[in-house]
Amino acid sequence: MRSARFDYHVHETFSSDARDSKVEDYIKVAEKRGIEQIAFTTHEIITGTYSYFGIQLEEVEQYIDNIHRLDETTDVKLLVGLEVDYFSEAQRQIEALLDEYPFDFILGSTHFIGEYDVGSRKDAPAYFGGRSLKEATTDYFRFWIEAVQSGLFDSMAHPDYWRRFLHLVRKEPVLLSEYGLLGDAVDSLVSYDVGIEVNSSGRRHEHGIQYPIRGFLETAYNAGLKKITLGSDSHIPDHLGYWLAGAVDLLKDIGFTHISSFKARKHKSNPIDSLVRTVK
Repeated sequence: MRSARFDYHVHETFSSDARDSKVEDYIKVAEKRGIEQIAFTTHEIITGTYSYFGIQLEEVEQYIDNIHRLDETTDVKLLVGLEVDYFSEAQRQIEALLDEYPFDFILGSTHFIGEYDVGSRKDAPAYFGGRSLKEATTDYFRFWIEAVQSGLFDSMAHPDYWRRFLHLVRKEPVLLSEYGLLGDAVDSLVSYDVGIEVNSSGRRHEHGIQYPIRGFLETAYNAGLKKITLGSDSHIPDHLGYWLAGAVDLLKDIGFTHISSFKARKHKSNPIDSLVRTVK
């Protein structure tokens, strides 16, 4: 079995959609599959209707202590992170949280555009219906760029997550030309020194393509983006590391030469040829 050494998008029990997924169980899978680093990135939704869905502020210290304690029990390096939803009005609250605790890695997300969760079965038809896809993605990436420019995040999660339930509105494949503000979005990453992840969960979804699509990654490469993280977006231990060796192959084929890792929010570039190992 070919396995990527890093998985930097993993949810455990403090995420409401991963209540039964214990850190201990992820460790067992990682040891079996040869995964050397896991960044736990439980949901943090600091405000709004869905704030109940992620870790609560009073739980953060317990979350960190649990990961640090279990890190002492294994050779797998366990990193403390969050997947933080960006809200313009809550930027100072988010900044205060990230300054208060010793996080290793922070993923930024833009699940919510106004009143819509653009990647949900319920809201996708309302968000995308009645207008062109390019108009809808322009609105999405305008907000996404604001999140990048906030300077809060090390890497941006699943840049085109909005594709998840797009099949409820249209059957045609998404074209790169329909990514409104794509150039501006990529330029913001380079200018603000923020990475993006290749998120393999899309390979488990209806459309069967990772986030983001290859054309987005090619645009980022041509713009000079240097920071790339790998994430399975696991909500159950069995998905840990899913298709990440394939993500490395894809990135190599495009021309990327390094994959990012983090510790105490300090970036390290790792030669891409060192990222995949074969495990019996």
